[in-house]
Amino acid sequence: MNRVMKKTTAVLSAAVMTVCGAFGSFTATAAESNEIEVVFDFVLDKSLIEPDYRKDGELTDFNDFASFKTAPGESFFIPNGLFDSETHGFSGWTVDGFYGYTGGETYRIPEDFAEDKIVVKAVWFDYKDERLTEMSYKLEYNGLEVERPEWLKDTRCTPGMIFEPNYTTIKVDNFGPDGYNLTSSGLTDGERVYKFGTRIVVGEEPMTFYPIWLKEIDLTYTAGDVDRINGNSTVTFQRLESGRDELAGNDRFSRSGFNLVGWTSSVDGLVYKPGETVTFPGVDITFTAVWEPKNYNVVFKTGNGGTNIKVPGVTDTTIICPDPEYTVADAIFVGWKDSEGDIYPVGSEYLIKGAIPGSGITLSGVWADPPYNYGDANCDTVVTIADATAIFQAIGNPDKYSLSVQGEINGDCCNPGDGITAADAIAIQKLDAKLIETLPEFIEG
Repeated sequence: MNRVMKKTTAVLSAAVMTVCGAFGSFTATAAESNEIEVVFDFVLDKSLIEPDYRKDGELTDFNDFASFKTAPGESFFIPNGLFDSETHGFSGWTVDGFYGYTGGETYRIPEDFAEDKIVVKAVWFDYKDERLTEMSYKLEYNGLEVERPEWLKDTRCTPGMIFEPNYTTIKVDNFGPDGYNLTSSGLTDGERVYKFGTRIVVGEEPMTFYPIWLKEIDLTYTAGDVDRINGNSTVTFQRLESGRDELAGNDRFSRSGFNLVGWTSSVDGLVYKPGETVTFPGVDITFTAVWEPKNYNVVFKTGNGGTNIKVPGVTDTTIICPDPEYTVADAIFVGWKDSEGDIYPVGSEYLIKGAIPGSGITLSGVWADPPYNYGDANCDTVVTIADATAIFQAIGNPDKYSLSVQGEINGDCCNPGDGITAADAIAIQKLDAKLIETLPEFIEG
């Protein structure tokens, strides 16, 4: 059930119930088992009625209007047919004397209909009747008059005619002190609501119709204040209050490492499912994406004939980079390189940042072949204190002072294979101070 809050007037609610009682969608299963006889009453003596030719060119047959049985909640078609009389004009049909129907329309019997017979009566107007009933329109919103379009005309009809009000949509931009954009949707006489296509039997009392105004609102979708968004992060559409529509799907926005699983409403604070049908309120509304981290199997490709390793993890959590459990003759395993070119030694933590939708996460093994210029972290071919400084800077501020791939291989000169650490820089300092004679240095523990 839709939970978005909306404001609805009492007149609108009561009137919608009235209309739904007369016009409803087809229901295949009756609420009760009792039968109802549907009878067509021509009102005038049949001897005074002449069947006329229908729009399809076929002559109307009285037999099409034979009585039949049905049940509450069922719908039936009013047969197509036109008639004529020397004294009266045929308008259509009515059940309650107020709503009018023409041939080919569907009438739904209310679920709570308790009678055993329903009479569909023909509606006639007298050719000699000189009376005319005024059918007019009045345009206003919140007590303020709305300018009437030139094409919206009042009219006068003979009692007994079936009349269809003008339901043409009226748009008003920047109306009133609040500058609302308004759109009409149906009409009301103050008691009932008339939806598009609803017809009425003209009586003797004049009727005034008022457009039902709906405000135009902004419907905004936003990805929220989050990172890793691919493409646009916000989009806005215009909708009408009280309108119903499906919310955007889970593909409205794309975020690396996350699935879009819902929308949080700015009006009621509730979370709605992607694609859920909602009713729009009379104020601008924003739906903010609800994100759920993805599950991954991070693939570590050993290379050089080794077996790939898969480690499960979730976006924004860390996993431990595995040992390849594989050796290559005369080569040292440096670590695992990700898509950004960063290398992670065995045993180090890898933060799963996620991948663009449809992609996985893969790190490739990096192997270094001899000879190695151990200690040459800045790759200038010589080993000096500058290399120790480069290592300390890379550790302290990797975004600004990162080492090259070869620099990380060369700089891993204390216990090679464990990645760049402060111990590597200290080993270079020891070499410069002649405390050790050569690199790499191996320290136990």
